[in-house]
Amino acid sequence: MKDPHPQSGPLDLSKVTLVYTMYNHLGDFIVMGGLLRKFDLLGAECESVAAHQGSPHIPLFPGRGEDRFFNICTVEGLVRLIGHLRRRKAEGFTIFGLPMAPGSLQAFAFFWFLKKLGALTYIVDFNLINADLITPPRRRYIFDRHLAQAAEILRRPEWMEECALPPVVAAPAVKTARQRWRIGLHPWSGRGSLPEFQWPDSHWLALAKLILQDPRFEVALVGRDDRFSTLERFLRSQLPGEARDRFISRPAASVEDLAASLQELDCLVTVNTAALHLAHAMKKPLVALCGSSAEMWLPEGDHVRLVRDARGVLPPSDKYWHDPLQPSLQRIEVPEVYAAFGQLVRQFEAKPA
Repeated sequence: MKDPHPQSGPLDLSKVTLVYTMYNHLGDFIVMGGLLRKFDLLGAECESVAAHQGSPHIPLFPGRGEDRFFNICTVEGLVRLIGHLRRRKAEGFTIFGLPMAPGSLQAFAFFWFLKKLGALTYIVDFNLINADLITPPRRRYIFDRHLAQAAEILRRPEWMEECALPPVVAAPAVKTARQRWRIGLHPWSGRGSLPEFQWPDSHWLALAKLILQDPRFEVALVGRDDRFSTLERFLRSQLPGEARDRFISRPAASVEDLAASLQELDCLVTVNTAALHLAHAMKKPLVALCGSSAEMWLPEGDHVRLVRDARGVLPPSDKYWHDPLQPSLQRIEVPEVYAAFGQLVRQFEAKPA
């Protein structure tokens, strides 16, 4: 761990508070909420909290989420966070600020503000050279990176081997007598208004037809998007009769419904969105379609296959504006996705029962 602005004396790590930033999307909550819960599961002698921007998903966190999550978009939430951190500092805690998105200037400004108010000890990042502490960007998935950062800060190297994302939303195991593999399709994304983050409906139809050519499979459309009914009707109307009998829909009215639907699946094909992180937490076989999704948001593992737009000129960056040079889901072809799905099927068929 490099400290470009050394303080006097060694770090006091007997009492530690980690402060993370978090946006308001479900996927952000799953990753950052899972990180906080991971600290609890590991029995670390530290406190972890998150400053969020009006996330509606905090009630999903087990226990008293209001004691761990502070809505800094409200005066009351910001004051509560500052007061909480200043009390901890007076009690002798060393307080580290870690941005959800590495290199975020917005997060750096927020932590700089907290530090000026005496509510933060160090700003931590592995991208910004003006952070107080610079840690190496170990691993790729953002959950793993932050767990590795905490391991570095707290001198807990064994955490590097404990990077499995725990399920944030409890989903009871579903026991059925199904004879077929259930393959989930989840086309929805919070950035679906941008073509770079949307795979065409015709492609989802073509993929469903290919999967349903094999009588061992059934296809389930899962999700809770406003367009669910429209896409469901389109797919069902275009499938041949026999295949239509193996096409089911699983609309979700809540996050719990979505988690239960994902738990039923044997494999999920999805764009990079909250369902990806939930299914990854459940260790479901995954095919993830990745347009301009930044690498740090993509899970890894033997159960994951990432399908990229290799024709994009610019590196993937999560940008929210249209640029024809950046990677796009629109350019990912159906055979590429079906080939990744086939790889997963063959891999899990080869595993001993």
